Order: sequence, then C-alpha cells, then structure tokens
Amino acid sequence: MRNKLMFFFAGALVALISVAATRALDAKPAYAKGSHVMLSAEDYIEIQQLYAMYSRDVDPGSVRDASWMFSKDAVAVISGPKMTTPEEFKKFYLGVKNGQATGGGVRHFNTSYVIVGTPDGGARGSSYMMQVETRERGGSPEVTLFGKYEDKLVKTKEGWRIKERVWRGDSYRGSNQPVSASPVPGDRSTDKTGIDDVRPIPAGARGGAGGASSGAAPNTQTGGAAGTPSVGR
Repeated sequence: MRNKLMFFFAGALVALISVAATRALDAKPAYAKGSHVMLSAEDYIEIQQLYAMYSRDVDPGSVRDASWMFSKDAVAVISGPKMTTPEEFKKFYLGVKNGQATGGGVRHFNTSYVIVGTPDGGARGSSYMMQVETRERGGSPEVTLFGKYEDKLVKTKEGWRIKERVWRGDSYRGSNQPVSASPVPGDRSTDKTGIDDVRPIPAGARGGAGGASSGAAPNTQTGGAAGTPSVGR
C-alpha cells in the first residue's frame, strides 16, 4: 500500500512540474499595453532577408533591380528628389542595375539591424550601411561611404516591403551632425523615419543606390533654417 502511495505522489509531482514548465514556456514577455508589438520569428527573418537582398540587388552580380522591394505607395529619399511612384523607383533602380551593378569594384554591407513592430501591424527598421570600393586598377579596397537607413515596412500579400526609406550618410567625427533616432521598443516617438525633415540633394549630385559613386561630393549637407541634414546616396 505504501509503495502505491509513493508511486501516486511521485506521478502527481511529475505532472505538476510538467504543467508548470509548459506554462512558463508559453508565457509571453509583459509589456505595457500599446508600448510594443512583437513580430513573429518569421517576420523578423523575412525583414532581415529584405535588407540583405537590397545590397545584392544593387551590387555587381544582380539579375534584377531593387524596385520590387518597395510597396506600391512607397516614398523614399535616397539620391536626388523624393521618389513617390512605382515608375520613379523602377527608373532609379534600373539605372543602378545598368550602371553600378555592372561596373564592378563596389560592395555594400547592411548590418546592425533594428526591427520593431508597430501598432498598425507594420514595422520600423534601421540598418547601418558601409560602402567598400576599389576606385582604380591595382588599387586597394577602401571605405568610401557609411551611414544608415531608416525605414517603415509593411506586410503585403507578396511579403514584407519597404513603405518609407531615408538614407542618411554620416559626415565626420566632431561634425555635430543631426541624426534621427533609430526605432526603440516602446518609444512611439521613434516610429518616424525623419523623411519630412530631409532636404534632398539635387538629382545628379550623387550616384549609385548603395552609396556615392567615385568622385562624388560629400555625402551630407546642412540646409534649411533648422539645419537639417540633406540626404545623398
């Protein structure tokens, strides 16, 4: 009888431990209501892949142009005036594919991703970018541009796409250059990319979709009464 009771209590203890462990694994992190939106693991991976494929599709070896990565209502300040229509994105990235992507000698590296879900079901993303190129035959590779992307992303029936993009090239150490914040979980003030504060560099002043072409002008300017940085890449 005693053995049966021991087996019974042992079984009950195992069951209780199993239930507790299951509940602990199923528990979700506690965030203040409305402060943070968790995306699925698949969403995070797909957005990271989008960032990685952008570099691939603007660099040598590309077999397609990068305009497919943007939603139909996307807006972006990358190089020259703000782009607001699918036709403008297509024209710009076809130019990249037929120019930068076929010219060789340049690579772009997107790193240090920050991806934060937003209450509207989309996401805010940010990525550092570094451009490395060899400017002449026999030359050494050198870093010729660096900065970051600030993005808004939307999930469409085709998958995640960029709905809003701002490229901001960094200036020099000690320049006190204004830099917009990257997304911070729970801080709704960082949902904005800063696209409305940017004065684009005129078309033709910059080259390439991943950064400046060889011999291009400095990658930032200061303009406007507020001293907001211009975008050029």
